[in-house]
Amino acid sequence: MTSMTDPITIAFCISNTFAQHAAVVIASVLASNPGECLAFHILSGDLSDANRALLSSMASERCSLAFHPVDRSAFDNYPTALEYFSQEIYYRYLIPELIPEKRVLYSDVDVLFYQPLRPLWEMDLQGALLGAVREFNEYRPEGSQKAIGWKNYKRIIGLQEDDVYLYSGLLLMDCDALRQNQFTAQCFEETEICVRTLDKEAFGAPDQVVINRRFVGKIAELSPAWCVTDKMKTVWKGRVGIRHFAGQYEKPWCNVAWNTSWPAYLKYLLRTPYRRNAWEFVMRHLAAIVYSSHVKKGVRRGFLFGLRIWKKSVD
Repeated sequence: MTSMTDPITIAFCISNTFAQHAAVVIASVLASNPGECLAFHILSGDLSDANRALLSSMASERCSLAFHPVDRSAFDNYPTALEYFSQEIYYRYLIPELIPEKRVLYSDVDVLFYQPLRPLWEMDLQGALLGAVREFNEYRPEGSQKAIGWKNYKRIIGLQEDDVYLYSGLLLMDCDALRQNQFTAQCFEETEICVRTLDKEAFGAPDQVVINRRFVGKIAELSPAWCVTDKMKTVWKGRVGIRHFAGQYEKPWCNVAWNTSWPAYLKYLLRTPYRRNAWEFVMRHLAAIVYSSHVKKGVRRGFLFGLRIWKKSVD
């Protein structure tokens, strides 16, 4: 039973360039949770007045938006190894300090919500500080080369090979317990340790590594339904609660010929104040069917009708 007096609190951490994506996610949450009262909190260090106004226009009787400015300089020395990561990945550390709620659902904004959130929101964490979804590599067949390689990676980053490694792209946060356990300070401390002791490749998903290392054994496992990536679809055959476009080429705004995620994104884009950008969004994807170029892992690649025709290192 839904409750207008018990709002579901959702937090995003975004740069100014991701404001439209946040709006699309909000539209998908509203569509999949009719009748629910929803409180959105946006953490950003560079959100423009124009984007704040556009996002604010999505507020309604059952939907509130609050904005939390972040000091970007506090994260200037923190690494971001992958092209589609930015310093905003670290802002989730601040959620218990900036949002005074008992419970918060943190989500990345490269997602779409498809199912009612009340069952997830009311999940009993049974004393755990966080709830998260098991990472796809944890499902590798025991004894396979990829499973062996994955266990070796976990040892490299300081975990035991049997520790369960979880995604940080969706976190059900017991903020009261996190504040009591000094979650923010612990995350900063662990990040500094990882910067000193791990190489760039091992620390490729830094916030995720930090949270798994520091809070091992204190994270409850959520159903894979709440973080279904392309890879996860090969092992999860149930209903999709949240579709997560995790890889660079999965993201709806990545213009490559084989991208199939953009029509679903477009559906919700048309329900936002950014609908004026829909025509350009579609045309960019149609153009990419013929030609596109992208940087991935320090290499720029060019594609013609989906086939790579050249590549070169990026200086």
